[in-house]
Amino acid sequence: MKRVLFIIGLVGFMQLSCKKTHCGNQEFTSSLDGKWRMITVIEASGNSISKPASLAKDVDITFSSSNTTGGTLYGVTPTNEISPSSFSTDVNRSLTITCLNMTKVQETSWGNKFVVNIVLAKQYTFFSGGELAIITTGKTLVFRRL
Repeated sequence: MKRVLFIIGLVGFMQLSCKKTHCGNQEFTSSLDGKWRMITVIEASGNSISKPASLAKDVDITFSSSNTTGGTLYGVTPTNEISPSSFSTDVNRSLTITCLNMTKVQETSWGNKFVVNIVLAKQYTFFSGGELAIITTGKTLVFRRL
């Protein structure tokens, strides 16, 4: 009997302690669709790199799904325009971007961190604050929804 009461109590506690994450009245989404701004690059060592304060322009990308397994992304870096490029996903949140179609003006160091690493994307996830994290073979690119 004590064992049954303990299990009921434990299940009740777990149900009360679980909650959805909200930002104001908006619940965080788990969709890639939308416009995102790169805010941080986390290296494999754990070091975090932010956009240099002297840089006026950002890395902004927009994901637009055409079906449940992929779509196109487009956007801008500080010096280049990203033309529609294909991406694919699956149920395990894997992410593949095989080619990035863009103009070829010399890139800033911040833009270069995006350009070099986005085509190495392996997976995506969402942090508790709603940020999008794109995990590559060596770095994690972190984006905030615009």
